[in-house]
Amino acid sequence: MAELMNISHPAAIDCALREIRAGNVVALPLESGYIFAVDAFNRDAVSELHLLRSDPPGQAASVMIGDKTRIVGIVREPSPAAQALMEKFWPGLLTLYLRPHAALSWDLGDERILDQIAVRVPENQFASRLLNETGPLAVAGAGLAGRPAFTEPALLHDVFGANISLIIDGGAVTNVAQSTVVDCTLTPPRILRVGAIEQASLRQAWPEISQDLG
Repeated sequence: MAELMNISHPAAIDCALREIRAGNVVALPLESGYIFAVDAFNRDAVSELHLLRSDPPGQAASVMIGDKTRIVGIVREPSPAAQALMEKFWPGLLTLYLRPHAALSWDLGDERILDQIAVRVPENQFASRLLNETGPLAVAGAGLAGRPAFTEPALLHDVFGANISLIIDGGAVTNVAQSTVVDCTLTPPRILRVGAIEQASLRQAWPEISQDLG
């Protein structure tokens, strides 16, 4: 059964780091609700994350990094548009689709078929501190595929507590905010989902950005 540890506990970072390094699934709060997080380079851990969520085959997890400078080594040379968006909105509620570095050995769930990864740098202080210790994490909403992530740690514990090792209890997530998603593998880059960052703000950083109207 998962341990429920308060986010302010002095050992919270160390405990989460230990569990992730052991290949286990950890849950922690972000602006969009609670997420599952595992070592992005541990294929078994990533598989367990997808199994927990009942994800369909071939679905790739997203990636979080602790600082925008850590994008080096996980993606190919970012386009000028991607660099402009990173500079203005990271850390923050912006997810970018980018081309993965050819030397990467990870499998985020797509068996390395997809030539793109979704990357974000969170503003959440706990997540940022953890990521700067762990390196890239594979993440997904803490809930079943196609459903909203849990926002209450106690409910998350009731449903998934038997299958994960640690839940970082940051209290209930209120005023849920979704990240805006931009595909920077395209020219010009395309907005796939408008979230907390609106199109007008994105265009201040890169005027040629387009929006998916489908």
